[in-house]
Amino acid sequence: MTTALAVDLGSSSGRVVAGRLEGDHIEIHEVHRFSHEAIRRDGSLVWDLERLWDQTVEGLQKAVQEYPDAQSVSVDTWGVDFVALDSDDHPVGPPRAYRDERTARTLEQFRQRIDDEEFFHLTGIAPATINTANQLVALTREEPELAEHIDTVLLLPDYFAWKLSGVKGWSRSICSSSGLCEPGSPRWSDTVFSRLGLPRSWVGDLNDDLTTVGPCTVEGLESLTVVRGGAHDTACAVHGLPVEEGVKAYFLSCGSWSVLGGMLDRPLLTDAAFKLGLTNESRSDGGVRPLFNITGMWILQELQRQWEREGMPTDTDELVAAARTCAPSAHLFDPDDSRFAEPGEMVEKIDTVIREAGGEPPSTKPEYVRLVIESFAQRYARGIDELAQIAGSRPDQLNLVGGGARNHLLCDLTAQAAQLRVVAGPIEASILGSLIAQLEIMGNIASGDRPHIIATTAKTRVHEPSAR
Repeated sequence: MTTALAVDLGSSSGRVVAGRLEGDHIEIHEVHRFSHEAIRRDGSLVWDLERLWDQTVEGLQKAVQEYPDAQSVSVDTWGVDFVALDSDDHPVGPPRAYRDERTARTLEQFRQRIDDEEFFHLTGIAPATINTANQLVALTREEPELAEHIDTVLLLPDYFAWKLSGVKGWSRSICSSSGLCEPGSPRWSDTVFSRLGLPRSWVGDLNDDLTTVGPCTVEGLESLTVVRGGAHDTACAVHGLPVEEGVKAYFLSCGSWSVLGGMLDRPLLTDAAFKLGLTNESRSDGGVRPLFNITGMWILQELQRQWEREGMPTDTDELVAAARTCAPSAHLFDPDDSRFAEPGEMVEKIDTVIREAGGEPPSTKPEYVRLVIESFAQRYARGIDELAQIAGSRPDQLNLVGGGARNHLLCDLTAQAAQLRVVAGPIEASILGSLIAQLEIMGNIASGDRPHIIATTAKTRVHEPSAR
């Protein structure tokens, strides 16, 4: 038996998970979990870097004590955020969160250097204020005195890998989210750095994922080898998908936000891809994952929060079970309507949209839930069609991961709306993908064994569409 340790840092919580290879499957155990959030400091929205690091080390120390045979560790995080270091390797200012408002203030200055369409064709990344490229331009424009002291810029998972090993690197999968690489992320884009006035010396050459970083140098963790098991959480999730040989699959990571994408060998760079908001990010295995964002089950979560504020607590499983018995909704809504982007009064927002469509709003909570789930199923089906038209062919199945995989009604209705087999799960695909990648890197399993290991480890359900 051998054990790998995955550090999975999300934007609201972090965890350390152990995966022990036992025969042809992996036993997965969560060792440590902690909450965190972006905080306001001196008028800016920043991450508590010290808490993230201290909790990561604490979790790894617990894991090594519980699993003394642990061989490796890999860190994955969300995309785009970074830590800037000076020549003495001290952080240059606090690390800003991607929702910090400064990028909105400098957006027009960014566009004067590279407009949206050209940016997409130079990088394969959808223009967005949260992109690392936009954040760095905002830093140089609003805090030039800090920018003068920057020696190195590390994306978040590479920062933690450096803290663990002392080795600086730039993992392809996470850097592909930055808006600073060429399409498909084979290398950094010197053109983009030059046009934006950013020093190319801030970053080194890109490193392939599924490679070794170096031995861990943190006291008490010296038995571990730090590896690149997929630095981007979505890249890890894609690496852990249960897809049989020869099957063409799309993936849908469904949580508060939804990410719909495919697995290709080349980036999609057409005008239609730009209009769809497609982003071409790298997979852990070197391929490309063109994807785009769709509003997620946040709308349902907001409904429940409103009912709770009004003294009517709800249970998600009970609501979904009751919604299954409701009649299909006569009118649906577009989850991407900008009115649903802000929190609060979600019942009233839905009522308004349905009345505008000439319908009558729901009268019971299960009917609201049925309406929301049906609307999302139709939106996912439309997204699959849009991506298939750009890619040139339809998939054979949709792999649905994340919290939405627990929602059987959502999976059933998505399969029906898209007329496509839906494979729900694993819910924790990012963790599984990181663990499998590490076991491949360390030589414990062959890359060709990955589909079988996933099949024996992952808990999945298949939802087949019925004939229309």
